[in-house]
Amino acid sequence: MSKMLVILFTALLTVTACATAGKKVDRTHISDIRNGVQSKVQIRQWFGEPYTVKTELVGHPSGCVERWTYEFAKAQGFGTVTYSEILVVDFNGAGKVCDHAFSKSGKE
Repeated sequence: MSKMLVILFTALLTVTACATAGKKVDRTHISDIRNGVQSKVQIRQWFGEPYTVKTELVGHPSGCVERWTYEFAKAQGFGTVTYSEILVVDFNGAGKVCDHAFSKSGKE
């Protein structure tokens, strides 16, 4: 009987478990980001270390050459994403913001 309870409990945890990836984006300064104003140093002070960094960005319409991405996702059950948010900040050759965007989807 106890073996059956362990199996049932494990199955219940699998179905109701929650997993996260990345770090929640601190939204305090999102509306303060201005193209041509903030530097990499300022963005790092506001948001911390990016989740990913892509250098050698090519073909960006605004001439951006580097992209920092801040991402967070929450999933439940069998990996179904229930909430996600992403902040993308692009920089020009001088290290200033040249483009940025924030989006979120789902319920927190």
